Amino acid sequence: MYHVGIVGHERAKFTPETEAKARALIRKLLVERPDNVLVSGGCHLGGVDIFAEDAAVEIGVPMEIHRPEHLSWRKEQPGGFWARNMKIAQASDIVHVIVVKQYPESFKGQRFPLCYHCKGERPPHVKSGGCWTGIKAQTLGKPAVWHIIE
Repeated sequence: MYHVGIVGHERAKFTPETEAKARALIRKLLVERPDNVLVSGGCHLGGVDIFAEDAAVEIGVPMEIHRPEHLSWRKEQPGGFWARNMKIAQASDIVHVIVVKQYPESFKGQRFPLCYHCKGERPPHVKSGGCWTGIKAQTLGKPAVWHIIE
């Protein structure tokens, strides 16, 4: 089995057009190999994690979903986002980070000029915790690929 990590933005950072592009990309990634297993994080805010789960169900790809036990980022609080994202990085053979280049006008959350996880080392895109997961996968010697949706 080949474990494909798919992570990225919450639903609010997508427009209908960028969501359609992300969903098409995810379907393409999941059918690239017949032995793929989706690894993702079941984000409570929707978005890439849920788009990936929808595609896996539609295509019939097995899933390994690492949902957080609580909504905290702190490393000192086991079971939160930090632990969930580490599990995704550890369980994946490759991590695909799917992010949008810019915020939609409708986005009401906190905005950053660039992704502070990537520190300008990748083409410009909106900040995502998925980037943290991709970078962690790379520190574990695994490939990570960024897909920036425009």
